Amino acid sequence: MFKKILVAVDMSKMSEEVFYYGCLLAFRLGAEATFLHVLPHPTLWRGYEPWLPPEIDVEVSEIARKKLDYYFRKAKENHPELEQASFEMVVKEGNPSDVIINYAKENDMHLIVIGYRGQSTLERLVVGSTATNVGRYAHCSVLIFRPGEQVI
Repeated sequence: MFKKILVAVDMSKMSEEVFYYGCLLAFRLGAEATFLHVLPHPTLWRGYEPWLPPEIDVEVSEIARKKLDYYFRKAKENHPELEQASFEMVVKEGNPSDVIINYAKENDMHLIVIGYRGQSTLERLVVGSTATNVGRYAHCSVLIFRPGEQVI
């Protein structure tokens, strides 16, 4: 049975639905859940350094944490039973699929929940889909979330 679930959230339009689904799935399975957001790799900002404040990484990380907290508050509004739940929120930096796969393995996760489509069309065209890479290379089962009628 799935006792430790990792839910990858990328702040796309679908991410709130993925977050909500992960909350309910973990709660109903009695599993521990960790919600992970991966910030873009710092090399994406090359060339912009003179115009970016040095504390940009900290600020962006804090914004991501606030967004995850917001998603959790909204989930609890819709499902008051989640008020008793506590989930871990983690923000990391790097290549999303690598970070998700490594975090899941290092923390002995039993299931990864990830949206079928993420935020960046360019990244998908150039690098490949994060969901595809996670599904292909993760050490554990991967549930690829698609919006619509979700039964938990």
